[in-house]
Amino acid sequence: PDGVGALSLQFEQLKEKLTKEGLFDKAHKKPVPVFPQTVGVITSLTGAAVRDILNIIGRRCPCVNIVMCPVLVQGENAASQLTSAIKRFSENNIADVIIIGRGGGSQEDLWAFNDENLARAIYECKTPVISAVGHETDFTICDFVSDLRAPTPSAAAELAVYDVNVLLGYLAGAKEQLSMLMERKNRILKMQIEQKKQMLNSLSPMAKIREKKYQCIRGEELLEEAFLRIINKKKYQLQIQIERLSGLSPLQKLQQGYSYSVNSDGRNVRSVSQVKPDEILEIYVTDGKIMTRVDSTTTIQY
Repeated sequence: PDGVGALSLQFEQLKEKLTKEGLFDKAHKKPVPVFPQTVGVITSLTGAAVRDILNIIGRRCPCVNIVMCPVLVQGENAASQLTSAIKRFSENNIADVIIIGRGGGSQEDLWAFNDENLARAIYECKTPVISAVGHETDFTICDFVSDLRAPTPSAAAELAVYDVNVLLGYLAGAKEQLSMLMERKNRILKMQIEQKKQMLNSLSPMAKIREKKYQCIRGEELLEEAFLRIINKKKYQLQIQIERLSGLSPLQKLQQGYSYSVNSDGRNVRSVSQVKPDEILEIYVTDGKIMTRVDSTTTIQY
């Protein structure tokens, strides 16, 4: 067609063919490992791409091993070298993830990455492949068939390895959180142990004995208090009776100026009829008795 270059037409035809065969289907794409130990790099040793990849991987995760496979990335033999490198990585299981790519250039410069054999080698590769060809606006068949496309080689290096500083920060936070959880768990367990301890103490024979002993002591105190109340009550009642008896006592009357007489028969004299003249009477007063003789008797009517 008029206005369409031969390379562009060839690119679209190959893209359509491989699409129909399912080489670009997402179902066939392998996940890139989160923590790779070895990264394979397929690129030229003379371009800026390899320096960017090595610098970024070295900065983000210096502990990751890098296996370089230097190849031509443009020209007549570039496609075959790229294809051979992919197959060697896959057959020998050398790396956990593979970066294949180069820096930017024209469509002719990037054409080696549109090779059908390379596309099929990437599709059949057992190791996840990250394609990093050219700039963000450049697309190749290698980008479509790879398991992950990176817009640039630098971005491919960032996608291939984790940032160890971020991981260390995450681990530090996880460690702190774990310490807090363990401390809280320990507090809960200590509380539970203390509760069980108190429960066991309350169920132990010694606890029962102490409880019964306390009940006995308290019962004794209550009994003693009850006895004291009864005794005090009886004392109060007795005091009232004493006061009442004191009011009725002859001695009390004597202290008020009264006296009583006893005749010779030893009986209290209540009437003049109980005595006769010349009879000796005993008159009792407060501090003693008076002996008297009856001279005469006179009856008084009240």
